Amino acid sequence: MLALLVVALAQTTLLPRLSGVAPNLMLLLAVCHGLVAGTAPAARWSFYGGLALDLCAMSLLGSHSLALLAGVVVATWPLARFRRGNWLVPIAGVALGGLAYHTVYALLTALFVAGFEPAVYALYAALPDILIVLTPALPLYMALRWNQERTRRSVPVDVY
Repeated sequence: MLALLVVALAQTTLLPRLSGVAPNLMLLLAVCHGLVAGTAPAARWSFYGGLALDLCAMSLLGSHSLALLAGVVVATWPLARFRRGNWLVPIAGVALGGLAYHTVYALLTALFVAGFEPAVYALYAALPDILIVLTPALPLYMALRWNQERTRRSVPVDVY
């Protein structure tokens, strides 16, 4: 939980804004973790990470959590049948998850905060964010997959 809070703080305060949009590290982390470890652990990460984002960005409490949950579910369920060694899995997962995340977040913002223009939001917020997050998707996915394979092989007790 503390690591997710640090990621949320870094995302909202420290990261540079490319084209006016800060890279969505929490979405990237949750989707890649979901593709490696499964939907349930990634759903927990996205819930807690979304709450941390809401607290750090002073946005509507629960909006980032619901959007991240939608992004993780939409990204992991259709891609669960593909091999984990396929390099297109993280790229497709982050693209699908980003579309779901921005759709849900835009709907929640329009319903509870203020109205918006869908075309402007898609062009100036969603599309740059998805394109920025696609760049580190493969290296992060490979690192998470390597870490899980490394920790899975270790057996703490002798089994005979």
